[in-house]
Amino acid sequence: MARHRMRTSRSFLLVISLVFAGCAELVPEVAGPPHTRTFDLDRHPTGHLRIRTEMHPDHLGWTLVIEQATAVTTAIQKETPRQYRRYAFSPLSIVPGLFQCPFGLIKYTLTLGYASGEPMRYGCRRLLMHEPLQGSIPLPSKTQRIFELTERWEPVKGGWIDVKWERQTELLATYPISIEALALRLPHLVWNHQTRATSQEAHTGRLEATYRQGPHTITTMLDVSPKQLTNAFQAATDSVPAERWPHPLVVQVGTLQGLPPVLEEVIKAALASHFMQAQICFVADDPTKARITEEQRFQLSGRVHDSQQVALGRWIPATVLITGHIDTTQTGPEVVLQVSSIPSGEVLGAIRLSVTPTTAFPMASMFSEDLRLLTAQAPKTPCGS
Repeated sequence: MARHRMRTSRSFLLVISLVFAGCAELVPEVAGPPHTRTFDLDRHPTGHLRIRTEMHPDHLGWTLVIEQATAVTTAIQKETPRQYRRYAFSPLSIVPGLFQCPFGLIKYTLTLGYASGEPMRYGCRRLLMHEPLQGSIPLPSKTQRIFELTERWEPVKGGWIDVKWERQTELLATYPISIEALALRLPHLVWNHQTRATSQEAHTGRLEATYRQGPHTITTMLDVSPKQLTNAFQAATDSVPAERWPHPLVVQVGTLQGLPPVLEEVIKAALASHFMQAQICFVADDPTKARITEEQRFQLSGRVHDSQQVALGRWIPATVLITGHIDTTQTGPEVVLQVSSIPSGEVLGAIRLSVTPTTAFPMASMFSEDLRLLTAQAPKTPCGS
């Protein structure tokens, strides 16, 4: 009889357990920390322009940046992962819940909500006799999106900068805007129009720089002191006389020590472009010479048919060498480029460029102008002559 009652009680407990297990509920919960993503939905120019100027360290030039106001619609999207967790009724869960629920609540309150609320929710559900079961069911993430409209100033490429003295009609120079910043040099303006710059009416003390692109124009004024004009005249007339250049004039770039690779490539490209436009022979660097030598050996190896053989040229010895290095001054690092005569060993001239936090391209523009002033009287010597 006792065994029968024991079996009956066990069966009753099994039925009660199955009933409680069947009463398990699915509760949506946060499955992890939220993920925030910011991206631009739309951007369009508002039509407002401005010219931002920065004085060069030598006070003989300016860096001009043309900026355009752009309305940007930014979306801030917050995605919170969610899941279903199963909870079953369990009277014994109230005991650990008495400790876990207050502890999680105090921790969440003391951290002002920055800590995860999962321990609090977990403990309080156990206090309500809901015991979490193993496993979960993923739910689609909860997405919240906030839109912000801001105005940004962004550099503009394209268009032209016209520079003239205030209240004058004749332009000193016109520069195309092909890069994000333009290096405007006072010696370059003085060199282009010395007669205008030395006249009494040109000493107004202000330059007028006007940016134009399509229907848009904007003007900024640049103050010029008498001391700046004097220094600009000295720099503009400091070109190497024609009789000091060796004959024939053949230029080669030597070692550029300590220059960053990007700046070194930009300067070499500016040198090649300048001398080719000035019709001055500019010989290849050592890596290019090595490739030419290899090609010459291949042409003379007998493996090339006469009809396809490339005519060989001749080596031209360089008479002018350009070297460079980084020099540290009180105002900051500078790139020093030295132009020397190989036959006599004489230093013909030097160009110093301040290394600024801006990109290398405005520096290259300033370097091209200084190089043009230095070689203004150099005789034209094409490589074929």
